[in-house]
Amino acid sequence: MVNFVSILAVALLAVSQGVEAKNCKARLHYCGRGLLNKGNYYDQIIEALTGAGQPTDTDHVNSSLFYCKTDGNIIFQSYCGSGGCVNGGAGNSDYC
Repeated sequence: MVNFVSILAVALLAVSQGVEAKNCKARLHYCGRGLLNKGNYYDQIIEALTGAGQPTDTDHVNSSLFYCKTDGNIIFQSYCGSGGCVNGGAGNSDYC
């Protein structure tokens, strides 16, 4: 029984760390599409777009650039438009 509890505790710790790793990395810029792939950012994206007076259509959700604050919240930066939002690669900011 003790081994089962120990295994369960280790498994729960691993899962909780995996969920934590899904947050955006502070001080980097992310395309909306990248945030959606990283985790459940849809509501935050809609809130950031609305707060900036931007449309909330699918193109603006996916092709806008957002800044990741130190608390994990995001701030709208710009809409990338027809040029699209470009993934900057691991550890780098995305850009228009």
